[in-house]
Amino acid sequence: MIIFWIIYFSLSFGISFFISKLVNKRVLKVLIFSICLVLLSSIWFKSPGENILVPSLTIFLLESTILEDNGLMRILRPMVLSTLFVAVISLFLWKKNTKN
Repeated sequence: MIIFWIIYFSLSFGISFFISKLVNKRVLKVLIFSICLVLLSSIWFKSPGENILVPSLTIFLLESTILEDNGLMRILRPMVLSTLFVAVISLFLWKKNTKN
């Protein structure tokens, strides 16, 4: 199970990085990278009261379409907080190209 999560997070990071390479502006790159990384890699509990963790995007898609409503806010809160956190961190860590 650990190997699955390592592969999953590595692929999420790689996909987010390559998608952010499609734009040229630094701030837009950081914003796209953070949103993609959070959408792909945030995890949450499968159902309220269970200990099984699954990707938040799949829970969001299933609850908004076919499953009973357990509250979309329980999934949106961690995604929004993670987006803000990752955006701030990646803004500081993203190296700005300097031409000297």
